[in-house]
Amino acid sequence: MLTARIGFSQEIALLRPAMQQENHKTKRPGKLKDVLMELGKKHHVSILFKQSIIQGISVSPEPAEQDGNLEAELKSLLNPNGLEFIKTGKKAYLIRKKEQKEKQQPALVKPVLLGTEPEPHVLEPVLVRKSSVDISVKGKVIDEKNAGLPGVSILVKGSNKGAVTDIDGNFSLSVTDENAVLVFSFIGYVTKELTVGNQTMINVRLDASVSSLSEVMVVGYGTQRKGDITGSIGSLSAKNIREVQVTNFENAIQGQIAGVQVQEPSGEPGAATTIRVRGLGSVSAGNEPLYVIDGFPVTKNMDPGIQGDITRRTTAFALPASNPLGTINSNDIESLEVLKDASAAAIYGSRGSNGVILITTKKGKRGTRPVVGFDAYFGIQSVAKRVDLMNSAELTAYVKDSKNNAYLQDVPTANINDENVTRYGKSTNGSYFIPDDFANPTGTDTDWQDLIFKSVPVQSYNASVSGGTETMNYYFSGGYFNQKGIIDRSGFERFSFRANLEVNPVKKLKIGFGLSPSFTNTDRSPAGAPYFADPPGIVYSALVTSPTVSPYLPDGTINQTDNQSHLLTAEGRGANMTAASNPLAIIKYVTDDLKQFRTFGNVFLEYEIIDGLKYKLYTGIDVNSYNRSFYMARAFLNRNATVGDPYAQSNASLNYNWLVENTLSYDKTFRKDHHISAVMGYSAQKDRLDANQVYAQNHPDDLSPSISGGQVTSGGDNRQEWSLVSMLARVNYTFRDKYLLTATVRSDRSSRFGAGNKTGAFPSFSAGWRLSEETFMKGLTAVTDLKLRGSWGKTGNFLIPNYAAIGLLSPYNYTFNNVIVNGIAPSTISNDKLTWEKTTQVDFGIDFGLFRDRLFISADWYKKTTSDLLLNVQVPSSVGFATALQNIGEVENKGVELTINSRNVVGAFTWSTDFNFSANQNDVLKLGPTGDPILSSGGAGIRHITQIGSPIGSYYGYVVDGIYQTQAEIDAAPKDALAPAARPGDLRFKDVNGDGKVDASDRTVIGNYMPDFMYGITNRFSFKGLDLSVFFQGVQGSKILNLTRRHLGNGEAATNSYKDWTERWISPENPGNGTIPRADRLTDLHGGNNRPSSYQVEDGSYFRLRSITLGYTFPKTMLGKVQSLRAYISGTNLFTSTKYIGYNPEVNNQAGLTGVQGEDYGAYPLSRNFTFGLNVTF
Repeated sequence: MLTARIGFSQEIALLRPAMQQENHKTKRPGKLKDVLMELGKKHHVSILFKQSIIQGISVSPEPAEQDGNLEAELKSLLNPNGLEFIKTGKKAYLIRKKEQKEKQQPALVKPVLLGTEPEPHVLEPVLVRKSSVDISVKGKVIDEKNAGLPGVSILVKGSNKGAVTDIDGNFSLSVTDENAVLVFSFIGYVTKELTVGNQTMINVRLDASVSSLSEVMVVGYGTQRKGDITGSIGSLSAKNIREVQVTNFENAIQGQIAGVQVQEPSGEPGAATTIRVRGLGSVSAGNEPLYVIDGFPVTKNMDPGIQGDITRRTTAFALPASNPLGTINSNDIESLEVLKDASAAAIYGSRGSNGVILITTKKGKRGTRPVVGFDAYFGIQSVAKRVDLMNSAELTAYVKDSKNNAYLQDVPTANINDENVTRYGKSTNGSYFIPDDFANPTGTDTDWQDLIFKSVPVQSYNASVSGGTETMNYYFSGGYFNQKGIIDRSGFERFSFRANLEVNPVKKLKIGFGLSPSFTNTDRSPAGAPYFADPPGIVYSALVTSPTVSPYLPDGTINQTDNQSHLLTAEGRGANMTAASNPLAIIKYVTDDLKQFRTFGNVFLEYEIIDGLKYKLYTGIDVNSYNRSFYMARAFLNRNATVGDPYAQSNASLNYNWLVENTLSYDKTFRKDHHISAVMGYSAQKDRLDANQVYAQNHPDDLSPSISGGQVTSGGDNRQEWSLVSMLARVNYTFRDKYLLTATVRSDRSSRFGAGNKTGAFPSFSAGWRLSEETFMKGLTAVTDLKLRGSWGKTGNFLIPNYAAIGLLSPYNYTFNNVIVNGIAPSTISNDKLTWEKTTQVDFGIDFGLFRDRLFISADWYKKTTSDLLLNVQVPSSVGFATALQNIGEVENKGVELTINSRNVVGAFTWSTDFNFSANQNDVLKLGPTGDPILSSGGAGIRHITQIGSPIGSYYGYVVDGIYQTQAEIDAAPKDALAPAARPGDLRFKDVNGDGKVDASDRTVIGNYMPDFMYGITNRFSFKGLDLSVFFQGVQGSKILNLTRRHLGNGEAATNSYKDWTERWISPENPGNGTIPRADRLTDLHGGNNRPSSYQVEDGSYFRLRSITLGYTFPKTMLGKVQSLRAYISGTNLFTSTKYIGYNPEVNNQAGLTGVQGEDYGAYPLSRNFTFGLNVTF
């Protein structure tokens, strides 16, 4: 909102002098000239006129009441005398004759200082005295109709010297250097720059600025004028996308489009982002939007069956999926539109409920010479944030405190000063023993984060050539991108190419061709997973490993035997410290390489049958292949293992998708007032996947780190396909540019659903009313555009497994006569009534443009209800299965969105602001016939719940209600079933249901990862050749389930810990910071502090300085044959303000599992980047 006031107040300043005048009567002298001079002084404006047109004109001396309105006074003075005025600047007016036809003689114009307050008197033509060293330049400025433009500002670039054109568009001024550049600017016209050179006469034509209402936006199966759109669509230009130096285009969307949540849950190079448009609409089906690339619909398929999951990893600890759209070079994107409401997305029917992202790649321009472009940048990356952990001294005190508290509580004869020998005599429980490294510190203080995080390079190079003739246009590009990971053995490399060609071989026929092959190579270190996964996570292993452990042995080899498992006493194996693998050993001995080759290709033919009626045949194909090789070396010792357990895995997949579409489009204006545009068509699409996997182990050595080097123990293949046949139609009707109607319908027939429900129809309707075109609005000259719009529609979601509706058979071995026999058995139950999840959405919006769109505001309210949710429900045991997938359940998302674009300052210095805000509320309305909640397990048991009245996948656990300070408080509190031996310093848990005890029935919703609202703000500045862009974005109200607190903040001191545990509860006299309980090695047996609870839920709100870019465009006079040259420096993720203790407040280890979102269990941190780049065109 601050942005709105900035942009708005500057425009209001144009009228402020008039409004601040007292309401009094103006006595008019007899001469018009004198009256105008008085008005200029009174209102502090400049009024320009030629003496000849007002000579001899007298006005009535009688006072006129105009309430201090300058323009009203001017009208009353000028209209009776055949004169009129035009506004040429903020505080400048030009008087001229009405409908002048005869050419006037040029008049010399007095130079004025532009950008300063106008003098409070009338400017009159005077002679410009020419210096002996000055160059006199004269000329005329005309518009697109060859009419002279009065009041045009002409500035000598780099100075405050200039002039304005007279009533006929003529000007005259002097410059001191033939290299001087003149800047011609006028409200509503495109600014133009010209070098004087040896010219003394310069005639200039200014082109009218394209109104934002006339901008063409890409919609499904066509384009529309922005002013005619009645749906809700967000857009980004190529410039917006390139402003942030990111690996893929999806990250560039973050914070720039209202209603679109983009999360970067992992900082691993090449990792996928998570995008949600207007909330989460499904529990079991997918929530990713549909992507349409140059007309080709693709889904962001991150199925492990395609990319090749690691067999020995459980789903909860799977590596983050590689981004399947990471093959797209953002430098090739011309525009990006997000279809958010049903009216905009219904043209994609069963795939539109999660929103649609339209990507249009660059094409050449007709009738232009070849333009060669080269863009490059090089940068350095480092970890954006380090977690604050204990050092050796702090951990030593913490371990002793934890061990002693458990020992003193459980052993009646215990003494805090007992040595381990004495403790061993009283109890053999290793939880009471002080490990040797802490009983007798060696002075080792290892910073494990410092060892695993590196400063590494990132680089990008792109070259392109584009242009066209009158009958064809072309665009060719090639790019190379290489990003090293801040953790060794991780990185992302991409080679990309693109060719777009359009040609008109004969009149009315257009043929187009597009091809985009690309190759990526991703090094996937197992960074983002718990330390106990297989293979273990690098980051989490570094966090839990004690700083008392040395990373290397004396001989220089990696220390894999002195991990925390070695922290034992002289009495035997019993220190009860957690074992973790050396993170340096994981980096060295675990390799995981993923190669992807992807090609998009399309060919289209478009023929204009008659004027306005076109037929288009579009064919496209998407071929996508993955090859993955994984190896864990024999030399690697996992945690406390004494021998290696090598294994290898190889995956290969080929996915191809083809599309054929036939469409008819019609665009015609009738009798000037009626405009109709329509499209109808037929679409057929088919997708096939072939994948296989081989697994080997028992490698005798590491000389052959592959499948062939070991014993093949298992394998498998995966073949799937789906198809979709559709009919579609859309009609847009506009009457006099002010009444707008749109109707859309699409019918889809999908192979994924039951026999009786394969076909679904998805209609939508929308309407708009441009009030600004109404007669009653004409007097409000400040209002450029005012449009009300509303829409209703239905869309679907077909992102379910390909064979969910039919019963499947799987291999099943059984024993017969002591012989293993291969067989098959049912693995899923069929449901021939399975159908789409359907989303009904209502949207009301307003678009408001002021002052020639210098201030533009767009606001939306929406409500979308998704019904027929796909959920697994219990079925009778006689069926042979525990659950079956059925269409039951309902979820609602409703919210508001606000976008403000403001051009705050225009001229030699410019300042513009883009701001967006969105808030969404997600609620489950129905869940099956009984309404029973759905409990979900993530990385650490049941900690999520989907229940009526709460958001999908909310966190589920106990509510912390402070810390016990005395035994009397414990005795008076409800009995806690999980804290049979609670002591002062333990967490107190709330009796939620009020039954006088604390047990499992008191678990409740304790937060969710969905934010209350999101926002983004970008300020752009330019002056002379300099440009500066500053981009902030953030979210408020999201929560994170920080599962790392199960080890790094549980009080047991079995691992290293967050530093906030140095402020733990010690005693009633020393209660710490009031939120951290006491240390206790056996808390699960005593106070139950480590149970799922609100203690592990943290505030994920953040405010981030996403990027700053400072650039300089060199003057053309310095470039010779180079058309343009810009150099810039940029930084991303420079600053993040958050209360979250972990690396990244966007973390989401289970991004692919809807019901268990928002977990942090050791994710790859984000990086902070600094880059230097060049943009060159020839």
